[in-house]
Amino acid sequence: MLRATLLGTAVLLTLSGCARISESRFNPFNWFGNSSEVAVAEPSEVRPLIPEGRRDVTVDGRVLVQSITSLNVDRAPSGAIVRAVGVAETQGFFNAELVSRGVENGVLMLEFRAQTPNRLEVPGTTRSRQISAAYVIDSIDLSGIRTVRVQAATNARTSGR
Repeated sequence: MLRATLLGTAVLLTLSGCARISESRFNPFNWFGNSSEVAVAEPSEVRPLIPEGRRDVTVDGRVLVQSITSLNVDRAPSGAIVRAVGVAETQGFFNAELVSRGVENGVLMLEFRAQTPNRLEVPGTTRSRQISAAYVIDSIDLSGIRTVRVQAATNARTSGR
């Protein structure tokens, strides 16, 4: 009887400690929080695609997807993986990518871009227009990042730790 009581007490103390761990940074599920929708940046706030003084010119013909529906930042052995799901204007968008715009004040700025279809496409359902993309953050770069922001044409989502 005494042994069962001691065992029960030990189990209760162990489980009560889990509540503190579930809210701490040691829990990998708390590494980055849930994403939230934020206001769209004004066109005057958008930095140029090509840095000043650069001689090589690369033109990205892809456009921002219409909106972002979800954003997840998952821990990986080499750093982190940012996964975003967006909705395009019509069916047929392809070559999606999260394009880095740099890090400012601990915020990694990404744009969700996709190539427009070559021919006229039907609008279709929201589910049929969903497109996803991912971006890998190296563990060295991750040390200076506190928040990830993904920008679309009509909205943006952020996830912070």
